[in-house]
Amino acid sequence: MVNEKYMEYLMYVKEYLTQNGGLFSLNPRHPFRSRFQHTIRVLHWCFRLTEGMEDVDQEMLCTAAIFHDIGYADHDNDHHAVRSGRAFHAYALSHQMEDRFREQVERLIYAHSNKALLQSGNISLELTLLLEADLLDEEGAMGIVWDCMAMGNDHVKSYAEAYYHIMESSNKPEPNPMVTERAKMFWEKKKRIAAEFADILAEDLMIGSPYFDIT
Repeated sequence: MVNEKYMEYLMYVKEYLTQNGGLFSLNPRHPFRSRFQHTIRVLHWCFRLTEGMEDVDQEMLCTAAIFHDIGYADHDNDHHAVRSGRAFHAYALSHQMEDRFREQVERLIYAHSNKALLQSGNISLELTLLLEADLLDEEGAMGIVWDCMAMGNDHVKSYAEAYYHIMESSNKPEPNPMVTERAKMFWEKKKRIAAEFADILAEDLMIGSPYFDIT
């Protein structure tokens, strides 16, 4: 069932991003990346990761997920988390949100870009889940599509170039950064999909064949 409050938040975030030039990526290789669609997917990852959980503040987590990237704009996005926290602060005050709830959500938003916190072992469950949800987006199958679309925008001239880019990006070896068991499972599944795709593509391209280098 649709949460009308979340829908209201999302519409505000979309309008705010649009007005500040933060809706789409500024990178000419990634014009397909929508910050608003990313926000919706992170919200859904929060739903998936908290399924069956009883000790998590769902309202706090989901509100932070919706507002976590509202500070993206047409400049200086290295500091978007600070702008996002401030934008939420203003929204919360104007809508008379309870002070303690507002402060808790703000803390999550301000911290969400610091993914190293996942390994600290000293953060709240809500922040852990927000960091995991943010990281899980655009991995696995989506990561491969991202690689291929970016390579298309670079006008690469061979399938092999795309293959090697996938090997350096969506299929690069990296440790599982997740903390909660469900997030670990999803991460492993995504990495398995990327690895299997890369293996099949390598076979189809005959990479490793003694004839490959002369094509």
